[in-house]
Amino acid sequence: MKILRIDLNQRLFHIETLPEKYRGLGGRGLTAAIVAAEVSPQCAPLAGENKLVLAAGLCAGTSMPNSGRLSIGAKSPLTGTIKESNAGGSVAQKMARLGYRAIIVEGRADELTTLRIDAQGVTFLDAAAERGLGNYRLIETYRRRFGEKVGLVTIGQAGEMQLKASAIAVTTPDYYIRVAARGGLGSVMGSKNLKALVVDDQGGSPVSVADREQLTQASRAYSKGALSHPLLGGLRAFGTGILVNMMNEMGAIVTKNYSQGKFAGAESLSGERIAELTQKRPNGHAAHGCMNGCIIQCSNILTDADGEFLCSSVEYETLALLGSNCMIDDLDGVAKLNSMCNDFGLDTMDVGGAIAVAMEAGELPWGDTEAALALLGEVGSGTERGRMIGNGVRYTGEKLGVSRIPAVKGQCLSGYDPRALKGTGVTYATSTMGADHTCGNALPSPANPGYNTAAATGQAPVSQFLQKYFAAIDSLGLCLFVSIPALDMPELQQHLVDAAAAILGTPLAADYLLQLGGAVLETERKFNAAAGFTQADDRLPSFFREERLESGLCFDVSDEELDSVHPS
Repeated sequence: MKILRIDLNQRLFHIETLPEKYRGLGGRGLTAAIVAAEVSPQCAPLAGENKLVLAAGLCAGTSMPNSGRLSIGAKSPLTGTIKESNAGGSVAQKMARLGYRAIIVEGRADELTTLRIDAQGVTFLDAAAERGLGNYRLIETYRRRFGEKVGLVTIGQAGEMQLKASAIAVTTPDYYIRVAARGGLGSVMGSKNLKALVVDDQGGSPVSVADREQLTQASRAYSKGALSHPLLGGLRAFGTGILVNMMNEMGAIVTKNYSQGKFAGAESLSGERIAELTQKRPNGHAAHGCMNGCIIQCSNILTDADGEFLCSSVEYETLALLGSNCMIDDLDGVAKLNSMCNDFGLDTMDVGGAIAVAMEAGELPWGDTEAALALLGEVGSGTERGRMIGNGVRYTGEKLGVSRIPAVKGQCLSGYDPRALKGTGVTYATSTMGADHTCGNALPSPANPGYNTAAATGQAPVSQFLQKYFAAIDSLGLCLFVSIPALDMPELQQHLVDAAAAILGTPLAADYLLQLGGAVLETERKFNAAAGFTQADDRLPSFFREERLESGLCFDVSDEELDSVHPS
């Protein structure tokens, strides 16, 4: 495998053999290692010294199921920490077939630029004509220009404006948008005057695997075992929106700027409701795969009553942050807000948090969909209020003088209230990348009936294990959901180890996943420490300790337990 290094200053590219020290790394593990080695922790995130790293997972392009996640890393302008955000789509698999484990983008182009990457190398293209285009028009323009077989990585207006909640879009094989949403990495791409990457793997080669027979056996065994888990059937039927009713019943769905844990309109936002509408409405689909080799199909395509496209895909986090958190129970309205975020290139979580904070400040009424759409629409106009919302929840809260800002290290919490799901709260507080549920979401499971999500103690070991586990999953390039069955069925974890060993041609220990994940976290924490972060930054906002949910719960995990997750 190789690294493709692109110098935007000089408009040059260089192909390097993957260094031996990176041979066993992919995805998040590789973005972390490269950023830690090549980016100063003290650099300004939007300066030319920062680098944008795109990495395919170790399993990308192989027969492993759901192995097409693309990791994107840099120093975050939102959090100031090291950051990795990942998305599905077709790009990681195309990179792997071109022989690239990573693409490193350095410097800043003099003019807005698009990079075409194919078997012949890199072509630097003038993107002046695409300035100001949202992701939908840009993707359609490039689809017509470059054909049906490319993968696209793009930014919208928010990235061009270098707004701190801006995201990076990645296209699926059928050109829907999936988003590497968190950490403001779209603004890093915008700061480099980079509008898009076009990845064309025609003329590429099958991914090299040391032991293909072993990989085939491991892939088949893992797929069979994972598909036997009831969660995957539920996700196929109802998507991630299946969590709306579940979290509402638990009193854990974020509501009215994290002041409540239950939402009266939850049923209207649920995955069950989405499935019902997609059956009634023309051109809608309750099940859709965002990458080749997906065995779950948990994405959806939502249309309006006339069959006109609204959004793909509407996920739990968006339903919670732009829905219940803003007291909006209008599913079509949430889908329109989601679609607008996708077009501008914004993180629906940080934007949902920002709109709710603006509602708390009296800038617009609670639950007013049209007012929320109008406010979000100002991002495209570049108004002061639009830029405020586009810079995320912390910026918005501080600008409006709101004291209850649901953020850790500058990043908005996701759709699970930490007072009811305290292990997730520990992850929010102690993650290397700000409040991020994908780093270790501690949900209840029938396979672990002894785990009490609401207990004040015993949460740190759960979060610590999950943070290591999911750092490894992100490094393999696997979808988070396909990896969850292995938590409840530990025997499946050996198939993941066997797959990695088959790819690398190296025997791996039974605890390989935790070793890998632990090493990734250590790299990230060292970077953050050099950037000035300490355990004092590993805390939730005080209102989660001071205010109780309707259930009587508050976040009462001690600071000592929080500090035990990553001992200094």
